[in-house]
Amino acid sequence: MWLGVELSQIGYDFLVHSHLIHAHSQLTYLLPPSIYLVPPLWVAALVACHCLVQDLGLRLPEAKHETSKLKDIFHFPSPQVPIKDIENGPMMIARNIPTKQHQPGLLVYLTADSLPGSHISAFQSLPGRPRQRTTSFFTSVNSLMGSLCSNIEKDDAPGEKDGQASRDINAKTITRLSSKRLRKLRHQRHHAHHQRHQADMDKAQEMIEAHEVVINNIWIKMPRRTALDKTDARKIDGPEEYFHQRKEILDRENTLSFDFSAKMRASEKERKANAIIQKLKIKDHESVYEPAEKRQGWGGQKHARFAADHFLSNVDLINQTSLFRVAVKMPKGAHLHIHFNACLQPHVLLGIAETMPRMFIKSDLSLAPSAAKTNLHRCEIQFSILPLEKEDEVKGNLFKTDYHHRQMMKYSEFIKEFPKHYNGMKAEEWLTSKLVFHEDEAHNALQTVQGAWEKFNGRTRMMKGLFNYESAYRKYTRGILEDFVRDNIQYAEIRPNFMQTNQLWTDDGTRQIDNRGIMKIIIEEYDNFQKETKDYFGGLKVIYCTPRSFTTELVAFALDECFEFKREWPQWIAGFDLVGEESQGHPLRHFVTEFLAFRKRCEESQPKVDIPFLFHCGETTDIGNDTDGNLVDALLLNSKRIGHGFALARHPYIMEHMKKSGICLEVCPISNEELGLTPRITGHSMYNLLANNVHCTLNSDNGTIFRSTLSHDFYQAMVGKTDMTLHGWRQLIEWSLEHSCMSKDELASVRKEWEKRWELFLEWILEEFRDLSLEIPE
Repeated sequence: MWLGVELSQIGYDFLVHSHLIHAHSQLTYLLPPSIYLVPPLWVAALVACHCLVQDLGLRLPEAKHETSKLKDIFHFPSPQVPIKDIENGPMMIARNIPTKQHQPGLLVYLTADSLPGSHISAFQSLPGRPRQRTTSFFTSVNSLMGSLCSNIEKDDAPGEKDGQASRDINAKTITRLSSKRLRKLRHQRHHAHHQRHQADMDKAQEMIEAHEVVINNIWIKMPRRTALDKTDARKIDGPEEYFHQRKEILDRENTLSFDFSAKMRASEKERKANAIIQKLKIKDHESVYEPAEKRQGWGGQKHARFAADHFLSNVDLINQTSLFRVAVKMPKGAHLHIHFNACLQPHVLLGIAETMPRMFIKSDLSLAPSAAKTNLHRCEIQFSILPLEKEDEVKGNLFKTDYHHRQMMKYSEFIKEFPKHYNGMKAEEWLTSKLVFHEDEAHNALQTVQGAWEKFNGRTRMMKGLFNYESAYRKYTRGILEDFVRDNIQYAEIRPNFMQTNQLWTDDGTRQIDNRGIMKIIIEEYDNFQKETKDYFGGLKVIYCTPRSFTTELVAFALDECFEFKREWPQWIAGFDLVGEESQGHPLRHFVTEFLAFRKRCEESQPKVDIPFLFHCGETTDIGNDTDGNLVDALLLNSKRIGHGFALARHPYIMEHMKKSGICLEVCPISNEELGLTPRITGHSMYNLLANNVHCTLNSDNGTIFRSTLSHDFYQAMVGKTDMTLHGWRQLIEWSLEHSCMSKDELASVRKEWEKRWELFLEWILEEFRDLSLEIPE
């Protein structure tokens, strides 16, 4: 039997250095931090033996009528005070109630099965804890000498019982045992370190218990205990019992998986389709990746091809796989994170630009063949529509050695001249290569996140000029809607950039079109598309975006305009966001005053206006700085969704609160890889977040620049996790619909159509891969 005693630092140091504290008792985690399990013999001896106390340089205080304190060794609070809350609830106990003999008291804890009943003065179970029960009782020092020392070691007092044992204990016995244990003083852990270690173990136990509650609520037939719940977890009898316990543990973990509910609800048709997909993974590896030529690395080392390698090195192989064909065919629900200026493949906009007589091109470096050989790679290209009267002011030739970087050349002339200087290479091919990332560029040994963003920003500036005039903007909007249908997307929320000085021009370059004009173009083109298309597209909304690098005044203007747009087009405005490189722009807290005023205005408006924040944040590998801290601000500002949220897995407290608040992440796997947040899909934080049941959706972000579509992101998510399933795909899609900004009626309509298309998709898989279907047992 062991006693739980409340000790001071001095008392603890003596006991732990003497090996008298039982640090690994099953009751340790039930006790308050200052309570330690100690053999009863030594508790009584420490109190009773003056010689030992004096040897330690301590003194035993005289007994008084009022409450006494054993200073230095034992601390006792005032009588009849409640113990501080023990996690799940308070426990009232009696502490230091003076006895009739006015002797100092001692608070002890015992397991219920070893209670000396005559000394119990209070008994209470800890609510919400495991079945072990704790009891506190008060006893005088004399009682301790009589009752508690009955468990004295036999070598010390053979044949003695109860009170007789205490009377025969002497200083010599105590000193002998203490000295032996004190010799190990140097090898013991420090008191504070032990407490911290135990506290971490306590926290882990609480998490396990919380998980068990969830598991039992979901899976009623799950066995109540596994070997890990027992103190003899390592004493498993034989391989059969071992593998049985292993299965029980894996079953529990699978119950907590993000797609467990989807698996349980899956129809027989869906289960068969998933089995086929798992076979397709293997088949693609054997027929596409294995035969592909190995890549040569440093020192001539050969590297085999595999599905989850760098996206940019694999994209041409991915497009040949059966799994990607399935991903394209799959109805994907809602696309919630796509930047309007980088949605379509580069050749689309370049083709439109060729037809524009007032389209001009410029570079920051001369493209003369005699100039530096690296200029073709290093130069940044930009396009712009120029009115006739401004042409002569900035006219220049990019292929001259004396070219000045502010000079512009008519695009039609540039296309004709380029092949003459570069061995017949077509200008369109070179410009296309300038608009997209390349593997050697993204994954170069010297590349950094900042370097990748530098190239990305240059490409977005290049894209801007290709559709910053009315004809291109209209054709571009129409092309995006057609691309959504082609990629089997049922609904989308796009992110155009709105600025006080936006640069959308009429085709002749003589007049600017303001933000309201941009909204009208998008709405008009959507309405025309819906009238003319024969296929289904459930809806489009606009997320009002403005750069995070702007001043507070410009952001305030954007918030005001967003509010007015919502009033004018309530069914079109989905929410508000700040865009741009997160580490270079202002942190969210920089605009707190503007955000709070905006939210108050929306709430007090009659009728009330609902414009949720949909902030980009957590798109970083930085830790502990303002960029990383944007997650806190997004939570406090009640952002409905988080754009990217890559860093959230490093913030468990914030993560749990985001889950509690129903905040969903717009995850962009390929974008995060190419901008340096992760080298490969297998290292993406998405899988850690999903393991913690954080709601996520898949998105393409800037497909033009990354050579990708939403189908590619779904493909990557599947191959990046070996046990990823069709059920996981379905869960991500359902979350995309659930966390969209659609109204209830809009959501019901789109969901109904998606479910119909999902069933057709399953039938297509079973028919298209009938040979694999026959191999699957019923």
